[in-house]
Amino acid sequence: MADEIEARVADHVCWITLNRPAKRNALTTGMIADLRAAVESAAADPAVRVVVVRGAGTAFCAGLDLGELAAQRAGGAVETHTLEHTLDVLERCPQPTLAAVQGDAIAGGCELALHCDLRVAADTARFAMPLARIGLTVPVALTWKLVETIGAPSASSTASWPPPTSRAPSRASPVRSPTTRPLPCAP
Repeated sequence: MADEIEARVADHVCWITLNRPAKRNALTTGMIADLRAAVESAAADPAVRVVVVRGAGTAFCAGLDLGELAAQRAGGAVETHTLEHTLDVLERCPQPTLAAVQGDAIAGGCELALHCDLRVAADTARFAMPLARIGLTVPVALTWKLVETIGAPSASSTASWPPPTSRAPSRASPVRSPTTRPLPCAP
């Protein structure tokens, strides 16, 4: 599981890569724990000046692994506090954090990007929070995070966005941080 989260430091940048491209980088409980450990390690490293979170393959992150979520539901309990704790660790990281988003950032993937200080998005990036479509509610803290980051009208639109197959224009998403030109996502 450790290879599903890759962390390396090069030129004072900690590159954290979600490396599960066959599953669109959907987060398992183990990946969430490894992501938290990678961020904590970067935060404690005086050589690290910035932390970049990115996804391998064509998606940034499709959110939680729905297969694992279904198994948790069958067992009677859905684990969500682990992701919330990891996002809190990311948000409190003393170094600037940047989400390098290509492809889909859906549900937990959108939430992951929102908890970074900046979001740089490729033209292929799409952000959505379709939690109600899978029987989940948008947590109150996430609702406030969306409103704080992109404003109430845009937060409402993002939280009720149609499924990714709709192909809405990526520039319409207010989740991305404003940039004047695309930036490379990898060294």
